[in-house]
Amino acid sequence: MSPLTKRARLAAAVAAPLLLSGATLTATAPAASAAPTGADACTHPSWSNKSPGKGTAKGSDAKVRTGPSEDCGVTATVGTSVVLQYHCWVKNSAGNKWTHVRIDGTQINGWVYNGNLDDGGSVHPDNKC
Repeated sequence: MSPLTKRARLAAAVAAPLLLSGATLTATAPAASAAPTGADACTHPSWSNKSPGKGTAKGSDAKVRTGPSEDCGVTATVGTSVVLQYHCWVKNSAGNKWTHVRIDGTQINGWVYNGNLDDGGSVHPDNKC
């Protein structure tokens, strides 16, 4: 198989929704838009893997975002059967707690609002980013 064909197949596989444990995981590229300003601007705080915890989404469409705000782009949407490995948490400028996660079995990571996690996310003081 030529390298071009391999690249074309890889691109098609990345663009298609992934099926994990009976739930659809959709990976998307962040949309291009004007940068928000003020308290709701998308920030990208540093993070590290401080938590041994894991959990799942409360519903079928929890958004994994590029930063801890609804103003940040979506990198994936996960359902209740997709395991999320917790790293650490932050409180954003609106006072909401968000957990940095990695989708189990993938290299996809990002921020999920703790209210969308079945156990409230990573909130132990030792796990703060």
